[in-house]
Amino acid sequence: MPRLWLGNACTEHMVDRMDLLTQDDFDGILFAMKRLVWLVRNGDALVLPRPVPDDFLRHVAQHTGISPARVHVIAPDADLLTQDLLHSKEILGRLRELVTPDWEFRPYIHDRGAEVFARELGLVTGSRFVAEGGAELLNSKVVFRALAAGAGFAVPDGIPCRTSEDLLRTLHRLLSAHPAVILKRDRAVGGHGNTVITTDPGLEGTGAQRTIVLGDPTDNEQVLKEAGLTATHAPQGEVVLEVFHPNCISVYVEVDCQEHGEAVLLNGGQLRTDQRPPVLTGLALPPRSVPGPAWERFTGEALRMARFMRGLGYRGLASIDAVIDQTGDVWFNEVNARLGGSTHLHHIAETLVGPDWTDSHVLISRFNVRAPALAQLLRAMREHGLAWDSGRGRGIVIASDDTATAGTVEYVVLAHNHEEAGALEDRLTGLLAQHDK
Repeated sequence: MPRLWLGNACTEHMVDRMDLLTQDDFDGILFAMKRLVWLVRNGDALVLPRPVPDDFLRHVAQHTGISPARVHVIAPDADLLTQDLLHSKEILGRLRELVTPDWEFRPYIHDRGAEVFARELGLVTGSRFVAEGGAELLNSKVVFRALAAGAGFAVPDGIPCRTSEDLLRTLHRLLSAHPAVILKRDRAVGGHGNTVITTDPGLEGTGAQRTIVLGDPTDNEQVLKEAGLTATHAPQGEVVLEVFHPNCISVYVEVDCQEHGEAVLLNGGQLRTDQRPPVLTGLALPPRSVPGPAWERFTGEALRMARFMRGLGYRGLASIDAVIDQTGDVWFNEVNARLGGSTHLHHIAETLVGPDWTDSHVLISRFNVRAPALAQLLRAMREHGLAWDSGRGRGIVIASDDTATAGTVEYVVLAHNHEEAGALEDRLTGLLAQHDK
């Protein structure tokens, strides 16, 4: 049956303060939503904030076998799919002429706004837990800590904070025993609002947008400003303050909490980061530098967490995130109860290699990569033997394209081992460096 894909990232139900988002944030959201093109089949409909470039759609179609003329893309050219826009004649009106009750509904996140939208189209969405906002509960870092701790999962020492008193007392306690803590906004996306706080000026705050170095543990003005809490309430939303583990490895697994059947582990890997600044740049599937015993502990506990989520009533895809510290201990830090940063990667690998692709291949991705216009880039990749070659079972495809506005792409390297994948990536990096000259 046809499917309706909804690119509703960063909704009113995912982010505490949408008015604090910048244009760069909006552009990043659109960049991520273009990945959904890899998931569509002939007859499907895809609703995105902005149109998909023709060159990118043809590139995806070349590999997935879809016909661009048989995919319904509705894109009103906006920053976000707000509720007003979703229920406009341009989107809802067009879909009412296309969608029938037998269609499957596939939102990026099944929040309450998505549920209201689906009901307007007469679509049955299944899980009552999800329909009542269950995905939003699991995505809340505050709620996640309580659920995870109550179910016996290891979470970093810390506490959710609603007032400045909660924050300052917890900050003093944690920094008296640990070199650093991390401040996280309860409901945010893409690391937005993550701040590392430390007394060590040499510490690298990997995974955070900002690092605050305290000259004196009692110097709290910067921290209070960043948290946005008052003595009585949280006008910008609650925050979580927890121990930060320096030099840790950030890992994830993507699971499917199926409607009929058990929770299934689909893929897993580690986050790739640049050292300066220490920010997320992509994924490596499977992980390259995680000790085997630690990975087994993590995946075993992550699957138990997926079963726990399914027991609550959650249905659909989810990413479960953790860090592995230098002693090999695993600490769970959040769940993303929605499509994740590896959903399209897994689908690309299945499309190009097959359902058992992890038996023979590895995958690495990198996004926000400076590149020329997509047609020029694809031509250069073919000429230099870098494009995906099904006969040799290795090569590179473009997972998302924003060359027309920001001059960047996300690429995916598939190869038989990490050494081969690294060599292909190095060659592409050299090719792109010539473009920048």
